Amino acid sequence: MRLAAATLLAASAVVTWVTGESICTLSDSESCAVESLAPSEDDGSVLIYPGGNTRCAFDDYTDSTFTSNSTYFFQVFPNSNLDKSNLMIFFQGGGACTDEETCSFGMQCSLGASATLTTFATSSSAGVLNRSISDNMFKDWNIVFVPYCTGDVHAGNRILAPYESSIAELLGEPQCLGLNYTMYLNGYNNTQAALDWALKNYPDVDNLIVGGESAGSLGAQLHSAHIAELWDVSAKGTRFSVIADSYVGAVPANHTGSESLHFTGVCDVNLGMPANVIADCDAETATTTEMTESLIEAEPQGNWLFINSKGDLTQRYFYALLEEGIEGYPFTDLVSEDDFYTDMSAILDAYQSISSRITTFYVEGTKHVFLADTNFTSYESDEGLLLGDVINAWLHEFPIRIASFDHIRIVDNNVKHKREHNDDGHNSFILLSA
Repeated sequence: MRLAAATLLAASAVVTWVTGESICTLSDSESCAVESLAPSEDDGSVLIYPGGNTRCAFDDYTDSTFTSNSTYFFQVFPNSNLDKSNLMIFFQGGGACTDEETCSFGMQCSLGASATLTTFATSSSAGVLNRSISDNMFKDWNIVFVPYCTGDVHAGNRILAPYESSIAELLGEPQCLGLNYTMYLNGYNNTQAALDWALKNYPDVDNLIVGGESAGSLGAQLHSAHIAELWDVSAKGTRFSVIADSYVGAVPANHTGSESLHFTGVCDVNLGMPANVIADCDAETATTTEMTESLIEAEPQGNWLFINSKGDLTQRYFYALLEEGIEGYPFTDLVSEDDFYTDMSAILDAYQSISSRITTFYVEGTKHVFLADTNFTSYESDEGLLLGDVINAWLHEFPIRIASFDHIRIVDNNVKHKREHNDDGHNSFILLSA
């Protein structure tokens, strides 16, 4: 039995070679202040090793198909001129586990290259992180990239005792069994280490974005209210935004959305959700919509952009994992593209019903993750809009909501819009201040 490597909330991670000058280790005598960093000439980033209570899921292990490494780091892309106006905190994708079976070392090791989660920290310089892409609107932003190696959507806070999976025994990888490796669902502590550093080095910004792809998309959504509170965005007048690439949280009827979050300890950490929602999360009755709506309402001036393909194959595989458990592999009866889109759009419609600051961007097809691609700005929506144009408009002072190809409603009466036809045949829109 093997799982396809890129199915369950996985997003490709680009491992980047770095020089000694592009590494900084936090200690009592070393704060790794952004002004003192020497970014890599390769991609303009620095890896920061925070130590302390940070770590990845499992202790160190290597065989021919599986590797785990306990050491955690996060990655910083400083503005080359140390302009601190704009900051994006971006959460990496890379799989998930949902229960005792899928969170066990024996299961993940036995799956090898097809493991359902990433078990070592990786750096990246792909897509929105790539400073060399000419039309990358984030190429001059300060970016704190939060790697993902815990399988808990960046928010877990639980230690699982070693568990021997009976299903793992069927996979025929005896070297992975009987090792008694503890599982550390440590995403919350890892995230807090990155946020602590970011807040010390970028305490007062004009624009703050929390973003993520795949499992990192859910991480960005979950941490959004807490990050807005840390930066005190309302009092400071900071423009606060959330960009969620390729995960909404559509789940089968037999799953509320909070079961796996409760299992991984997410319900017990400070995410800024109100007490009644936390109680529902602990009781495993909270729905995806209920939890995310509470986070949207926690910062009502926040601007949200959801990017998804209508038939996202990876999200549909994860849907099947929740519905059938790992026993259901190879998941031959996936929810249809139409039914998945119906469920996903119902969730996003609910968000738009409570906030006029929700923008959606739907792409035809089954692709998973857009912002990690070199050509991310050129993806076209089902209404003929280019993702680069939409993001640039979304970054404008006034939030937008795309209603149709011919009509873009600006949520401020002082902004006008028009559509133009470019020489290359693409339609675009231009925002004009009144």
